[in-house]
Amino acid sequence: MNDTALPDGLLTMIKTATRALVAAAAVPGSTGPERVEQLTGYSRGQISKWCSDSFPVIMPPEVMFLLEFTVQKPIFAGVLAALTGRGLVSLSDANPVDAHTLMNGVVDLTGSHSRFVTSLTEDLADMQMTPGEAKASLKAGMTHQDQLNQMLQRLAEIAEGADGRAEARP
Repeated sequence: MNDTALPDGLLTMIKTATRALVAAAAVPGSTGPERVEQLTGYSRGQISKWCSDSFPVIMPPEVMFLLEFTVQKPIFAGVLAALTGRGLVSLSDANPVDAHTLMNGVVDLTGSHSRFVTSLTEDLADMQMTPGEAKASLKAGMTHQDQLNQMLQRLAEIAEGADGRAEARP
């Protein structure tokens, strides 16, 4: 971080949001910091600095965006909204949509599957896999897993609904 002075309390809010976002990235078999390392390539030491109040280092915006998209929890967005006296509303709550949006989720899921299988196929073309290739395939696989989890969540929401219509997000 550069020497720009932040208003009192803002760095504390950033660090709190960072810790919450890193924790939210955890999945079965991986802690939050492990998953962030897998997704971003940053070391656990660097991730620890982002979370620690002892270091004035903050998470890069591209990592924040990637994690918020991946975990589907707008933690930083919520903090920024609250700082300006605003709140966040789920688009599905504000503007219900039809099955077309569910189909978009199917397209996204198919694309993530294709990217994952392509990554594996390319990495195994020489019948060997390097640690770097394994990390790239793991990243593609985790992205696909996130897409699949989103679709399963949406299907569970529809299954619990009385009318069975696809009215909300995928």
